[in-house]
Amino acid sequence: MLRLTVILLLISNCLFAQQPKTPPTFNATLTNANVYYGYGAELTHKAKVSVEKGQQELVINNLSVYADNNSIQIACPENVVLLSYRFNVKTDNPVIVANPVIKKMEDSIKNLYKIIAANQQEYNNGDEQLSKTIKIVETYTAHPEKTINTTDVIKLVDFYNAKIQFYRSNMYAIKVKNNDLQEQINEINTRMYELKRKDIPVAGKSIGQMVLQVLSKEQMNAEIGISYYTQHAGWVPTYDIRVKSIDNSFKLVYKASVSQTTGIDWKQAQLTLSTSNPNLGTNIPILNAWNLQFFVPQVYNKMLQGKNAAMTNSVQSLSEVVVVGYGTKKETKDDEEYVMEDNTRKPVETTDISSYTTLNEGQLFTSYDIDLPYDIPTDGNAYSVAIKEEKINASFKHYAVPKLDRDAFLLAEVSNWESLDLLPGEANIIMDNVYLGKSFIDPNTTMDTLNVSLGRDRRVAIKRTLVKEQSRTKLIGTNKVETFTYEITVKNNKKEAVNMLLKDQYPLSKVKEIEIELENSGKAEVNEELGILNWKIKLEPGEQKKYRFTYNVKYPKDKKIANLR
Repeated sequence: MLRLTVILLLISNCLFAQQPKTPPTFNATLTNANVYYGYGAELTHKAKVSVEKGQQELVINNLSVYADNNSIQIACPENVVLLSYRFNVKTDNPVIVANPVIKKMEDSIKNLYKIIAANQQEYNNGDEQLSKTIKIVETYTAHPEKTINTTDVIKLVDFYNAKIQFYRSNMYAIKVKNNDLQEQINEINTRMYELKRKDIPVAGKSIGQMVLQVLSKEQMNAEIGISYYTQHAGWVPTYDIRVKSIDNSFKLVYKASVSQTTGIDWKQAQLTLSTSNPNLGTNIPILNAWNLQFFVPQVYNKMLQGKNAAMTNSVQSLSEVVVVGYGTKKETKDDEEYVMEDNTRKPVETTDISSYTTLNEGQLFTSYDIDLPYDIPTDGNAYSVAIKEEKINASFKHYAVPKLDRDAFLLAEVSNWESLDLLPGEANIIMDNVYLGKSFIDPNTTMDTLNVSLGRDRRVAIKRTLVKEQSRTKLIGTNKVETFTYEITVKNNKKEAVNMLLKDQYPLSKVKEIEIELENSGKAEVNEELGILNWKIKLEPGEQKKYRFTYNVKYPKDKKIANLR
């Protein structure tokens, strides 16, 4: 018997020794998020772990589920050697999520039971009064007092009988009400049972985890760093352009719209915003052989139609040279906020974020290190992050193309803008703490000056009309000659002088049979390649000026030309 007991103990010890040891688990903390322009981010985590002497396995949780395996980097202290690692996605057990309608049904049942209890109390009171009334009637009919005659007894009995009838009717009505309420409760319970049967298990939350094989020389507490790239984050630039009309000061607030869906919430993380985009690739372009071949007529016709459409679009784009601001001007009640288009009031930012931002300029990109902790949930919503503020020396002028728009636009001309490290993005135009609308900043230009449209200035009146008495049509042999004369009137209704660039155009021809002649340019600077007329004018307060130009179009009289005006 003793021998058998020893054998069983040995077997149990062997089985216990063969059971794998569960590796210790530690949680990582996100310390820095290097977010790239467009989409993509490099996340850096720190994890404080307890390491035993020798070889062991560690599990680190709270990483993004969308980590790029090829980009994972792990940093261990000197006395800890990293042998291997693997990245897993751990999903919690499914949970049953109750239908939110069930909670409302349960609340309804509680309310119905409260009503039934109140009705029952009223029923009990009525029952008590009924019993007392019946006893009174029985007493008077069985032992009438001598001082009360028969007629009075009959009246008294009739009175109490009426009360008895009232109590019984009221009690019956209460019973009916409670029965109806109980039926409602039964019906709700039935619906609740059906809904509970349809409860669907919802997958638990998924988290990324890193399983490390390490070798340590001694038992110690260590800090392990983990970084990796993920595509589920990014930022795009937005701007606030703040102008004060009293001194024409121009301030540019550079902001980033940051969003992320990495599967983990960024809490108290340091942000670095980089203008780099690793998704564009680094491979240089290589030219291959360019072989010509004969065209197929059907394909050629389609290509020709597409080419004509592209030419039409290019002509329209040449005419529309200003990005028009949009939005509705609304006055504010004070200087602490301005009104947005959706009638919400947005506070004016007065703190300069530049003191918390460090600019790092590399050979290929620029990054902004923001020394402030940010919380950005993993919900895909855009969160505005201020980067810096720049006070810019800008000159202001008005711009008008009355052929396309009767309003004059106020432009800010920014020189030496290359040092601002701008990216294409929308800009909110705010003048004197009043939101005027949106414009667009496009730094992808080769011009020395960056023009930013600040919106419409209707205090500068502009009118463009066809002068009929100087516009005519005549026939010369087989040709028709049409003459068009336009007059542009500009008036300054402001209290200060206005510098304006006024533009118009005359048509051009690439067809031999159509001849164009600019008869009178109205003393404008002429761009003959594009057919653009430019007037650089200055208007004193209240001053009005007029400009006329004339062009002739000669073409065969049996032909028709579209868009002559």
